[in-house]
Amino acid sequence: MTGLLSLILPLSAVMASALVLLGLNFVRADRMQKALDARLARVSGRRLVVSSQDAAAASDPLARFRRPLNSALLLLGVDLVRAPDYPMPWWAIVIAAAVISRGIAYLVGALIPGLGWIVWPPLFLLASRLAFGAVHARRATALLNQFPDALATIVRCVRVGIPVQEALRVVSQDMPAPTSREFGRIADQVAIGTPLELALRQMADRAHLAEYGFFATAISLQARYGGGLAQTLEGLAEVIRKRVAMKARGYALASEARTSALILGIIPLVAALAIEVIQPAYLRVLFVTHGGNIVLAAAVGLLAGGALVMREIIRRSLN
Repeated sequence: MTGLLSLILPLSAVMASALVLLGLNFVRADRMQKALDARLARVSGRRLVVSSQDAAAASDPLARFRRPLNSALLLLGVDLVRAPDYPMPWWAIVIAAAVISRGIAYLVGALIPGLGWIVWPPLFLLASRLAFGAVHARRATALLNQFPDALATIVRCVRVGIPVQEALRVVSQDMPAPTSREFGRIADQVAIGTPLELALRQMADRAHLAEYGFFATAISLQARYGGGLAQTLEGLAEVIRKRVAMKARGYALASEARTSALILGIIPLVAALAIEVIQPAYLRVLFVTHGGNIVLAAAVGLLAGGALVMREIIRRSLN
């Protein structure tokens, strides 16, 4: 019993520390996003947009019931604003994360009785956030890579005398997804009377990219004070192209780190296979004894955790 407690307590401490670090990371990211939104608001007058959204929420009698649900979904990583762009319904991703995490928790509970139900909630939260994070990252990368071409299309349309609203419609027809869907939403919103500034700001909120916020600010300033919109958007497109190229260069330079991480992850598997061929009795104890099962589960968990940590380090270095 003492040995079991000595194993459970460190695992619980590690899980608690991971959740605390995850929460601090979310708080830091939220503060950075709010600071960026505040800077853009001082330039583009976003306070008017926010006030209109607050008024709409106040007129909705079900708003106070939706807020707790939206908060719970955000905790799982679900963004209902971007849900139409998910490869499958968001609830299907949540169910898949719950099933996978429950399977892992069941294996943990089989090794250490009583621990399965304890580790299931954090595993479910981690699996759900990883799944939606991967979907959001893939979508953001596609939007960023396609954005310079979309700006170039708008610049060409403006230079030949086409209004900005019609230029947005042209982008929605010529560009691939997901850029076509985003600009199609703007064109549809403007067609039914939504102010262009509000539609652009909502698109920037959905994209979660600073470049889209800069685009919305440029359009808003041009609409208020005039100026050469084509030159402004052309300069913005050139800056974004350089940023995309720099990110691709950084990804190429990080190939050594990614290869090292892959090798570090494969070495234990290769070593286990070699031991199985040379002396099978050495590994058999990991599968036929309860203590060996615990050691094997701990090794797999540490290997998976190390892979996630290395992946996060590489991702942050590229950002």
